[in-house]
Amino acid sequence: MDIEKIYRIYFDDLYRFLLYLCKNKEVAQDICSESFIRAMKNIENIEDSKVKAYLFQIGKNTYYNYYKKNKRLLVTDKIEDFDQELESFEKDLLYKENLSNLDMAIESLENPYKDVVKLRLNDLSFKEIGEIYKKNQNWACVVYHRAKEKLKILMEENDE
Repeated sequence: MDIEKIYRIYFDDLYRFLLYLCKNKEVAQDICSESFIRAMKNIENIEDSKVKAYLFQIGKNTYYNYYKKNKRLLVTDKIEDFDQELESFEKDLLYKENLSNLDMAIESLENPYKDVVKLRLNDLSFKEIGEIYKKNQNWACVVYHRAKEKLKILMEENDE
């Protein structure tokens, strides 16, 4: 597979994942570009079925390196990409509040729970997630299930 084709296929997915991690459009774009540059070095040695997991692993590591290097909290305006077809302002407000609460609950999880949930939200399979962590897909499935249970508890506590 050539890097142009890989870029066209996976750029949007990787960008959305990185945007979810860092909440900053410019930083996500930079890290995404850097991830593809790093991927070019070994892309020929990666099986076609593992390219997405490989890219997400590079993206995650590049994000963590960026975060450590800058030693600051990556904060930006709240990303408002919510459904504009909601019937009323009250429903829209409630919807945004619930998403914000879910996002805060996800952020409060410890790793690997937090990362596994974020990867699943970006449509990675359990097999791909397992490959990123050098584990099997059963491990990824169990971690995801446990993370969902923790999120349920956190969301219930938040409702009280």
